[in-house]
Amino acid sequence: MSAGTEVAVFLAALAFVWPFVGAVVVAVLPALRSRDVAIWMAGIGCLLSVVVFMFPTLGGNASGWDDDPVQRAGRVMLAFGLLLLVLENGILPDRLLRSLPHVCTALAGLACVAPEPAVGLGILELALAWGVFVFTRPAGQAKTGWGLIRTGSVGTVLVLSGLLLPQGSVVSGLMMACGLVILTGLAPFGQFWRDEQDSFLFLPFAGASILLAMRLRGHGGMAFEMALVAAGLVSVWLTACAGRSRDRQRLFRTFPSALALMAVGVEADVAALLFLCGWCLAGGNRSGRGWAVNVLACFPPGAPFVGCLLLLSVMTDWSWLVAVLTVCGILAAVLRAVPDREAARLFWPEDMAGRVACSVLTVMGFLVPLAMMLGAF
Repeated sequence: MSAGTEVAVFLAALAFVWPFVGAVVVAVLPALRSRDVAIWMAGIGCLLSVVVFMFPTLGGNASGWDDDPVQRAGRVMLAFGLLLLVLENGILPDRLLRSLPHVCTALAGLACVAPEPAVGLGILELALAWGVFVFTRPAGQAKTGWGLIRTGSVGTVLVLSGLLLPQGSVVSGLMMACGLVILTGLAPFGQFWRDEQDSFLFLPFAGASILLAMRLRGHGGMAFEMALVAAGLVSVWLTACAGRSRDRQRLFRTFPSALALMAVGVEADVAALLFLCGWCLAGGNRSGRGWAVNVLACFPPGAPFVGCLLLLSVMTDWSWLVAVLTVCGILAAVLRAVPDREAARLFWPEDMAGRVACSVLTVMGFLVPLAMMLGAF
């Protein structure tokens, strides 16, 4: 093994281990210093993930370490999602709670590079169990924790059951698709977070589920792909037809996840990556903010807007009817998503987390098409 390859392997291993290091450091520090250190640790993690994307390990034994660039870029988005989670939250007195985003992001990254998808699902289940333990330590939270672990475990069991069935069979594809729809929290099938702090767990959790869906597509076959497209389309139209303002905001949180699953179903992985970028940086509980609404509503020049163009260009070859229904659903959801004109005009946020998110989303929107022309994807 050459020196350059050894360095690349070391950086790749460090990128996966670094969030765990950050979790330990943040947990042991006093509360007043923990947030500043967490920002630095998350920022270094972003830099490491970008380096791994630029210089992947070649000839490695683990299949996930030198996989396709979409998977590597997806792990970059998970890292930036962690940075935003730290930036937008204040000082938390609870040690385990403030370390939870680091732990969940680390486990999500490991799940994406597991040699077998079944192992990755087991790692995600471990992340879910740890998050539920942290959330339910206060008295009176046992019922909420049981609901969270039950919903997530149902999705995991469905996917694992589909993996045990013959490859490419209809039943296998449908079971795997249903499980992944639940794991991503797609409304109305699996919306299982309620509080703001739940995003510490479910932002990286759902992001890793979308990346795993790309790896499971070979086993699920045509039924798997069609089920993902159907579930995403139903979720898009449900968001578009939601009546009350509160329901629209709640459903709109999973809007990028719905489009990402549709992109996975039609094998538009680059489009799914761009929607994943929107989910990690503007999804979850950020959907009520003006800048996040613009991003999630696929306004230009953000990454989801470019993802919509790529998705529709591929979907017209897949099915014209589904493409027309998707366009109409997206337009209807976008028109009903923006509650007032003042929020629609808010493109540059005042807070640091929003500025980082908008900058990364805009850069992704410009760089991905350029990288596609250069053959990087």
